[in-house]
Amino acid sequence: MRFLMLALVGLALSGCANSGKEQASIDGLICKMEKPTGSNIATRVCRTPEQIAALEKEGKQGIRDIQRNSTNTIK
Repeated sequence: MRFLMLALVGLALSGCANSGKEQASIDGLICKMEKPTGSNIATRVCRTPEQIAALEKEGKQGIRDIQRNSTNTIK
């Protein structure tokens, strides 16, 4: 019983050590845990800084397009 308790505590502490949002790897990739839309299970996604910048730029442009093309329906 005591061994089981120690094993569970060790497992919990090792899980906490790796729970950071972002983690840089040796080859220049930035990895983070992301929850896909419609899921509560996080997956590890690794991207280069260039890919991250391109995704941010694409997202901002999409928001601008939506705001620019929306019509005001309030009368």
